[in-house]
Amino acid sequence: MAVCACASTSAHADSPKRIGSTSLCGDAYLLELKPDGLAALSWQSRDKVSRASIGQRTLPQIWDDPEVLLSSGLTHIVFGPGEGARSRAFLPENIQTSQLVWGHDFETVKNNFKTLGARLGKSADDNIYALTDRLAALQPPNTRPKVLYLARDGSSSGPGTFVDAVIEAAGGVNIIGEAGWQKPDLEYLLGLKPDLIVTSYFDDGYESANAAPVRHQAMRDYINAHARVEIPGALWPCAGPGLIEAAEILHAKIKALP
Repeated sequence: MAVCACASTSAHADSPKRIGSTSLCGDAYLLELKPDGLAALSWQSRDKVSRASIGQRTLPQIWDDPEVLLSSGLTHIVFGPGEGARSRAFLPENIQTSQLVWGHDFETVKNNFKTLGARLGKSADDNIYALTDRLAALQPPNTRPKVLYLARDGSSSGPGTFVDAVIEAAGGVNIIGEAGWQKPDLEYLLGLKPDLIVTSYFDDGYESANAAPVRHQAMRDYINAHARVEIPGALWPCAGPGLIEAAEILHAKIKALP
């Protein structure tokens, strides 16, 4: 997997770089790569699910809209997975673009780092080496606990998702056996017997009428009856740089289980 080079590279070499991102996923990579000329972040960069610093939250916000992007003054735009199909056709040749690739594992993170770094003229070697070293430091626990992931809206994830990759790296076993992202029935969830529940977006998610785990009394009681760890939503809007921190948080909780 790689980030695709999706626009002409004819921008003037001596022009100051002005780089921006249209998604939380792109924000995450840019904030880790720290390229010269970071000039804009996504429309969610000031929300609780953003990892931008206080200073970075003052940067202009952009999104995948031709008019917004044309008026942004940027020379390089990083689109998130699935974005840019319409906007790219309206951009002139002197605006470069890159697009992050969607994936479900740590290799996706490494490949996106490498290719995006090359597109921006910024080596990602240190980021990739650090990710590899931190993964290697996650020592397997004596026993692998059964782990259930629950988002604020009651959704979960099975094999083949980046949440599953985090559970595996941290030393757990995903109790959900069905592959992919899903929203199981509450009755099914209440019948599961995990050793640990991983929640996300409970503290920093958007309020929703569909937030079953925080609204349904039986679900709240079920969660409170189990060991639980909250992973900040800002760490995994996609398979991005925050996955390793999510794995470290989960690994520490697993090691602390009785």
